[in-house]
Amino acid sequence: MKKFLLSAFAMLLALTAGAQSFTVEKSPNPLGVQAPAFGAFKAPAKANLAANQRLVGYFDTDDCDNYVGVPNFTGNNKVAIKLTADDLAPYYGKKIAGVRFNLGQGQTANGVFVQNLTLENGQIVDMTEIASSDKSVTSAAGATNTGEWHEVMFDNKVELSSSFQDLFVGFNYKQTSSNYPIGVNSEVDGPFFVYANIPASQGGSGETWYQFQSGGMGLAIQLIVEGDFAPNSVQPLDFGNVMVAKGKTKNVAVKFRNLGSKFTSIDYTISLDGKAGAEQHLDFGKDYGVAGTHTIEVPFAAASELGKNAVTLTVTKVNGAENACAIKTATGTLYTAEKEFVKRSVVEEFTGTGCGYCPRGHVGMHNMRELYGDQFVGIAMHQYNSSDPMYYTSYSLGFQGAPSCMVNRSSGDLDPYNDLPKAFMASLKEMPLIDLSVEGAFSEDTAYVYAKASVESLVSGDYDIAYMLVADNLSGTTKSWKQSNYFAKGTGLYDSQSSMPEDLQFLWDAGSSYAATYNDVLISSSYVSSKNKATLPSLVANGSVNSYYTLTMPTKKALKEAIRSCGNEVYVIAMVLDKKTGAIVNARKAKVADFGTTGIENVNNSSEATVVARYNVNGVQIAAPVKGINIVKMSDGTTRKVLVK
Repeated sequence: MKKFLLSAFAMLLALTAGAQSFTVEKSPNPLGVQAPAFGAFKAPAKANLAANQRLVGYFDTDDCDNYVGVPNFTGNNKVAIKLTADDLAPYYGKKIAGVRFNLGQGQTANGVFVQNLTLENGQIVDMTEIASSDKSVTSAAGATNTGEWHEVMFDNKVELSSSFQDLFVGFNYKQTSSNYPIGVNSEVDGPFFVYANIPASQGGSGETWYQFQSGGMGLAIQLIVEGDFAPNSVQPLDFGNVMVAKGKTKNVAVKFRNLGSKFTSIDYTISLDGKAGAEQHLDFGKDYGVAGTHTIEVPFAAASELGKNAVTLTVTKVNGAENACAIKTATGTLYTAEKEFVKRSVVEEFTGTGCGYCPRGHVGMHNMRELYGDQFVGIAMHQYNSSDPMYYTSYSLGFQGAPSCMVNRSSGDLDPYNDLPKAFMASLKEMPLIDLSVEGAFSEDTAYVYAKASVESLVSGDYDIAYMLVADNLSGTTKSWKQSNYFAKGTGLYDSQSSMPEDLQFLWDAGSSYAATYNDVLISSSYVSSKNKATLPSLVANGSVNSYYTLTMPTKKALKEAIRSCGNEVYVIAMVLDKKTGAIVNARKAKVADFGTTGIENVNNSSEATVVARYNVNGVQIAAPVKGINIVKMSDGTTRKVLVK
């Protein structure tokens, strides 16, 4: 199992991965600590609920596979989840009966509470306790990172109503400098709140509530509500964006909250822009039983015309009887496209030959590449040490330690071995509204790569585009090419080779440095002094645009020789970025072809020289590239003919 250390900065506190047999304080860089392999642990005990009780939380199962703490901020603290009006609405008229939570081995909680929050402009301005218990519970001592579920019931039961905006639901516990008492589920996510005394010297405001970054986990805290629940009562949950190719039908994963005692089938309608379709029936072939939230695939048909439609799913019947749930509808957005776009995610990794923990990152990136194929677009940024022959500095994402990585420039810093698998899988679930293709060709002297990207979009707007060149199978014979290795026998990181994760065991006998072969190595980009020079025309809904850029190949002798030795195994990457957030919305990668094989003779942007004027074959000046032969005048005084497809 993993343990986690929570640390604060200003009012936003960050969840930082630690290690089972180490603490992050032992390393100047927390990401330089490798956790031993672990398996998911499902804490024992099923919910001890009556037939008229239900669980409300970030999840309503018994899953609890990690434990966290805030050992930097010791004392009698509190921890809580936040339930919103949307979470509570299906239970209006029911009563708050108690709180259920998972507590780490040997730990004690000395009370639970439910607090009503008053919000103004999204900010908490008042908190009122509406239910509490001073009952103390203790989890039995056991193996590290195990624990127990506890139910604490209230003597006075408060009825839920629309008067409650948001609720804090949590418990009191004692935080020491070394305990990790709070159970979490790494398969869900949700706001994470801790009441602690954090002085200004540590970025806090004294004794108050602080919101922590969840780290992609959800607290194992659940509200127990009770009342009369109809046997056939199901609430569908909003399902976001759906893309279906024109003339096709697609199964879409929709979550259903079962408030009843049986769940074998539904009857439903799907409405586009308020116009309801015919009622349909879906039989599950099984009974999901009492309560729970279940993900079920529902077929959605494309609209008759290309474009965007508001879509509503209404559950009319459950188990053949009228749906008794007060909330019967869920909403989303349906995009009908000529073809379904494929999501590809970019992983930019901070690494270097001088980083002894970085072999773990190499393995993590390799694993994702093998598992996801062309949906994985890897970029290994060798920026750790300047002695690295692949050292690259034209742009930086501000990583604080190696190895670390970022998914689509929106995930925050991640460990490429421990954290990347979950984050990458989650990124592929995001529906892309933009797709693209890319091609590249070497110049005749292989000093440049001419790149072209064609971008299709279901939406209109202004976006950015960036280009990268990466190379595979790079290696060298000199000492500078050797990879530092802290996973070798004798370093003390592991007691034995057998205690290491299987995919890292080859490092045990590799020595403190070893001759490695490097993939996805960043060798060039459209960034010059951290400023992106590539441009993208404005996107038009259900249309396409082209972008062009010239990338300069490396000039350092050692790197040039390595690229030549690997057979010019160079790839061009184009990625479209959200102009406001900087997040990558989609990307594409293609092998760079020999000169003259793609029809790209040159392009309208050059990292060395830029286009100052463009003309068609009749000598008439044009403002943008047009299909066919373009004549471009460059800032260095040269004139070139360009074939635009």
